[in-house]
Amino acid sequence: MKLLLFIAAFLICSAGIQAQTKSIKPAPKKTAPKGKSIAKKNVKKIKTSSGNNEFEELICYEDGPCTFNILRGDTLVYEVNAAGKHYNLLVVPNKFDATTIADFSWIATAPENKAGHITINTKGLTTSKKYISNLPAGELKLADASSIWMTSSNFKEIAKGQTSIAFDNNQPESFSSPEADAVTVAVNYKGKPLNLEGFALENKAEGQPDRKEIWVLNVSTNLLIIRMDIGWTMQLKEVRERRTR
Repeated sequence: MKLLLFIAAFLICSAGIQAQTKSIKPAPKKTAPKGKSIAKKNVKKIKTSSGNNEFEELICYEDGPCTFNILRGDTLVYEVNAAGKHYNLLVVPNKFDATTIADFSWIATAPENKAGHITINTKGLTTSKKYISNLPAGELKLADASSIWMTSSNFKEIAKGQTSIAFDNNQPESFSSPEADAVTVAVNYKGKPLNLEGFALENKAEGQPDRKEIWVLNVSTNLLIIRMDIGWTMQLKEVRERRTR
């Protein structure tokens, strides 16, 4: 009888260990295409201005970098190196919807010392393939171009491999995705270090003359340009939280 009880206890324990082993799953590998989310690891939610709803501000993935949504009043800080000048470009979104409007104020610190306000309408954000990179001081309303954000048209085409882009008054150029298009940018996100996930596109292969490259945040609801090298460079280095009184 003791032997039978021992065997029964052994079988029950073995079954329990086997069940525990089966429940353990490895972390998912990052294989999601551009603009598609994968297993979420860390999500920070905030309330909308009405206070009735919440949406995800910051999304980080298992064993991977992060993406974020645009919040009104936050400051995007870009480091700029252009024509021997080194300064910060401060972009403050006033209103943003990926398919409707981008309204933001901006300040270029010394030695550039310029400031302005830009509004990009629905047409500029969705169908345009032109970008204003040299921001003019003062008020600017765009219907045939974008700035700071990639347009839906370019995003849809680059997902298939190739698209056409024009900067300022220059002629359009063909851009494509390099073989390894996944990129990350290290930023200070509201006081803590964070790696942002993006994808790259280029007009020429690395090492060729007059090469241009753009890195875009990998989330279709916020196609923010996080790095640009088009003869001069700008790269996002910090996101500052809106100051409340």
